[in-house]
Amino acid sequence: MGATSDDLLKIAKRCADKLTLSKRGSLPALEDIEEQCEDEIEELLSVLQEEDVFGQVDLGQQQKLADRIEAALPENRRGLVAELTDQHTRHVWLQQEAAYHLGLAVGMRLAGRKAPEEAPEEDDEDEEEEWKD
Repeated sequence: MGATSDDLLKIAKRCADKLTLSKRGSLPALEDIEEQCEDEIEELLSVLQEEDVFGQVDLGQQQKLADRIEAALPENRRGLVAELTDQHTRHVWLQQEAAYHLGLAVGMRLAGRKAPEEAPEEDDEDEEEEWKD
C-alpha cells in the first residue's frame, strides 16, 4: 500500500513546525519554505515519486531527451526545443506557486484563521519567531 494523504501531511507538518514567521504572523514566501524545509520537501517528493501514479522523475534524462530532439532538428528549428523546455519549466513553477497558495488558504480556513484580503506590506525590520500550534 502506498503513502496516504495522512502520511504526506505528517511530513508537511514537520516542515510547518520548523518555519519561522514574523512577529506580525505574516506568511512565509515559497522560497523561504523551500530553504527552511529542504529535507522535508525532498522526502515529500521521494514519497510521491514512489507512487505508480507519478513514476520516477529524472531531470538528467529529461535533458538528454531534449538534447536528442534538438540535435535531430534542422539548425533553424533547434531553438524551438529550448523555447518548449523554458515554457514547460515556467508552467511547473506556476503550478507549484498556485498549489502553495491554495494549500495555505485551505490550511488557514481549517485553522479558523482568516486569509489576508490583500497582500501584506513587507516590513524588513520584523524579527522572526518560531511558528507554534
